[in-house]
Amino acid sequence: MRKFILFFFLSPLLLQAQGTDANYEREYKSAVSLYKSGDYTAALRSLTPLTAAKYQNGLAPFAHYYWALASLKTNRFGESRQMLHQLRERFPDWKKMDDVLYLQADLAFRDKQFGQALDYLQDITSAVVKKDAENLKKVYVNQVQDLAYLKNLYRQYPSDRIVAQKIIDLIQQTSNDKADLELSDQLTNRFGIVPAKTTTSVNPIKKGQNNLQKGYYNIGIALPFKLREFSPSQRFRSNQFAYDMYEGMKMAKAKLQQEGILVSLFSYDVGSEPEEMLDVVNNTNFAQTDLLFGPVYSEPAKLAADYADNNNIFFIHPTTLTTDILTNHPNTLLLHPSFERQADKSFEFMRSLPASMGRKVAIYYGSARRDSVLAAAYKSKVDAAGYQTVDFRKTREKIDSSATISETNKPSHVAVFSSSEGDGTKVLAMLTKKRLKPPVLTTATAFNIQTFQPALIEGHTVYWLDTEFVDITKPQVREFQTLYFNKRNTIPSIYAMQGYDALLFFGRMLHKYRNQLRTGLETRTYEDDYLLSGFNYRNSSDNQVVPILTLDDMHWVPAK
Repeated sequence: MRKFILFFFLSPLLLQAQGTDANYEREYKSAVSLYKSGDYTAALRSLTPLTAAKYQNGLAPFAHYYWALASLKTNRFGESRQMLHQLRERFPDWKKMDDVLYLQADLAFRDKQFGQALDYLQDITSAVVKKDAENLKKVYVNQVQDLAYLKNLYRQYPSDRIVAQKIIDLIQQTSNDKADLELSDQLTNRFGIVPAKTTTSVNPIKKGQNNLQKGYYNIGIALPFKLREFSPSQRFRSNQFAYDMYEGMKMAKAKLQQEGILVSLFSYDVGSEPEEMLDVVNNTNFAQTDLLFGPVYSEPAKLAADYADNNNIFFIHPTTLTTDILTNHPNTLLLHPSFERQADKSFEFMRSLPASMGRKVAIYYGSARRDSVLAAAYKSKVDAAGYQTVDFRKTREKIDSSATISETNKPSHVAVFSSSEGDGTKVLAMLTKKRLKPPVLTTATAFNIQTFQPALIEGHTVYWLDTEFVDITKPQVREFQTLYFNKRNTIPSIYAMQGYDALLFFGRMLHKYRNQLRTGLETRTYEDDYLLSGFNYRNSSDNQVVPILTLDDMHWVPAK
C-alpha cells in the first residue's frame, strides 16, 4: 500500500474545502482519527453516513476513499471494491483518481484478476503514482509461477516489461522447451532484458565471488526507522527499538575495529511494505552485502530470506520468536530463542530438578498472545514427554478458586507464562492458600522487576525465564553502560545491548570463518564477552541460549 495515501487526507487545506458544513467536517475528522488509531471497524461506522449520495462537498470523495481503505484493512475486499466504484461514478473528475486506480489494481491483484489490475494501472497518469504502480505490479507478478498463465497475460499486454521479465526468468528456471526458449530470446531482444542466472520472486542481484576475502565486511541493517516521520524533538517513538539497536551496533563496530575487524554498516529504512525491501535488494550497491540484519515485518522478511539463500549470505531476524520464517530458508537465523526453544529448554530444566519428581504439571498464562503461545508450546513438550497436565488456564482474578490443583492432585512443578506484572505473585498466593510448594517456573515479566522484593516468593522455589537477562556485575556490561551514557546521555535499553551483542558476535564469526560461517556456528556455544547471555546455533537456526535464573543472595543469577 502506498504510504502517502494516509497523509494527504489530513491537509488543512482540504478541511477548508468549499461547501463543507461544520457537522460534516467534525464527523470526518473524528473518523480520520479512528482510522489513524487503527480502529478500522469504528472508522467504518463513522464514515458510512458520510458516503451518502446527498453529500457532494469537497470532503465527500475523501470519505469514500477512507471507507474503502478501512474495508481493505478489515479484509472486506468486496465492499472496498464497491465503494471505489461508487466513488468513481459520483466524482469522476476527482483530482486523486490515480490513487483510486492504484487501490483498485491492488484489490484486483489480491483477487487474482491480473488482467483487470493491469487495466487499472494503465490508466494512471501521475508520474509519482506510476512509479509506485510499477512496484506494486512487480510484487504480484513475481509471485506467479504458472508459465502458461503468464504467456496468456503477455498476449493481452504485449508491451508490459514486468510481465515479460517474469516470463524470461521463469523459462530460464523451469523450461527446456524449444518454443519457450525462443520466446525468451524474443522477449530478451525486444525489451533489452538480461536474464538472471539465479532468480527469485524479488529478482535479486547476484553477488561477486570471493566477496569475503576483501578484508572488510559490509553489514546491511534493514530496520523500520520511519525517517519520514522522524522528529528530533519526539522523545518516545513506537520504533525506538530500531534506533537503539542501530546505536548499539555502531558501538560494536568500534569494538570490532579495536580487534582488527573492519565492518561497514549500511542502514536501510524498511517497514512493513514488501516494496520497500524490493527497492533495497534491487539496489546495485546492496549486492555487496555480506550479512543482513532485519527487516522485522513478515513480508519484507520473507523477501530478505529468499535473497540470503540465493546469494549465499546470512539473514538475521532480530525480533521474531516464531519459526515460520525458517521454513525452507537455511540461511536465516533468529537472534532470539523461539517460543518452541524456550519451552523445550525450560521443561528440560524443570524436569531435571530433584524436587520436581513426578509427572504432573500445572500451567498458567496471561492474556497476551505471546503468553498463550509460550504456554501452548510448553504444554506440547509436557505431553510429548508423557507427563500429565493437571491444570491449564489463564491467570484470572479468581484463579485461587478456579485452579483444580490440590493436595490430592499435586503438580510436580508449576509453569507461569505471563506479561502482566503481578501474575507471578498471584499464582504463588494461590499455591500458598492450597498448601502446595512445588518448584515454580515463571517468566520474569510476571513480576515487576524494578520493584521486586525477595519476600514476594518467600516459602517457594522459583525460577525465572528471562531471555533479556543482563548481569550487571559483568565488567563489560558496566563498561558499555558508561560508554553509552557518555555518548547518548541516557541509559542503554535492552535493544541497544542486543544490537551490540549481535554485531559483535556475527562480525567476529564472519572474520574467523568467512564463507564457512555455518561451520563456525556449529562448533560451540559462545557465551563469553557478551552483554547478554550469548549465542548457540549448534544444530539449530534459532538461538538456543535460554537463561533460567535463580535467586542467590538477593540477586538473580543463572541457575546451574
